[in-house]
Parts: sequence; C-alpha cells; structure tokens
Amino acid sequence: MSDNLTDQLDRDLAECKWFSIQCDESIDSSSTVQLMVFVRMVFKDFSTKEELLTLLPLKTTTRGVDIYNAVKEFFNIKNIPLQKLVSITTNGAPAMTGRHVGFIAHCKSDPAFPKFVQYHCIIHQQALCAKHVMTPVVRIINSIRFKAKQHRSFKVLLEELSAEYRDLLLHTDIRWLSRGRILLRFLSL
Repeated sequence: MSDNLTDQLDRDLAECKWFSIQCDESIDSSSTVQLMVFVRMVFKDFSTKEELLTLLPLKTTTRGVDIYNAVKEFFNIKNIPLQKLVSITTNGAPAMTGRHVGFIAHCKSDPAFPKFVQYHCIIHQQALCAKHVMTPVVRIINSIRFKAKQHRSFKVLLEELSAEYRDLLLHTDIRWLSRGRILLRFLSL
C-alpha cells in the first residue's frame, strides 16, 4: 500500500503543471529533528492536490545548508522536476529564511532552482486556525477520559461496536503533530 501511494505521488508530480512546497521542522519522540515537506500540486485543469511529500531526518545540525542539502538530495533521488517549483513556504526561523545562509538563500543561489516566491509563517497561522477546531474535540475527549467510569463505559461501547480503535488519544499541546492523529481517531469513532 505504501509503495502504491508513493508511486501515485511520483506520477502526480510528473503530471502536475506546477507545485509548491511547505517545510517545517519538528522533533520526534526520539529527539530527532524531522523536516516535514508538504507538496501542493496544480494540474492542467487547475485542480489541486496536497500531500505529505516526505519526512527528512536531520540527524546532526539544522542549519540552512543542512536543510538545503537534505531537500536537494531528496529531489535528486526522486527525480522531482524542479522547473515546476513556484513557491516555498517555511517557518520564520533563521535556518529557513536567513538572508545569506538560510535554506531559502541556498535555494535561490542554486541555478537548478527556478525563480520562486517565498512565504514564511503561514504554516503556524494554519496551526492557529486548527486550534479553534481542536478546542471542542479536546473538551469532549477530556470529559470522557478523566472520569474513570465514563472512560470504562466508553471503551466497552467501542468494543461492542467493533470500532477500529479501542480508545481515544489523550491530547497534548506539546506535540502539535499529534493533532492530526487525534482528529482522525475522533472522527473515525
């Protein structure tokens, strides 16, 4: 299944007219910095598709050159056509947006990259919007999980319904990557 999704994404990137990428860093549970790269593709009929392109581990340092090298190597390995790139969105960290040594600066100085538009801090604005969605979900989850009798009854109900999941995930603001998993599980119940 994973190979099928990867193949479909490769085909989409080959067929799309233009694409943009969004990059953001997060630290996983093993304290490894993961660079998330999302891609938004626009096709000939102006339909769009957005997917997680890859997670690139940054094992040592997270300087602009490290991010640039990881992204460039991934694009080369996957034969992603850079000439279709129209924009890059990042957070506002100096490693991303630094004028001389940031990720964007390295991309702009590389002749393999076309001229592109750069945006920053949009990803975190989306996270702020998502917070509005998360508030009622967290309130519902907390009301179920923090009352022992209700929590046990809820788990029994899920078992009787042969639900895909046997429990709700506990939300934490520390790991914003967990929000997606929490929402997916909540919606599937």
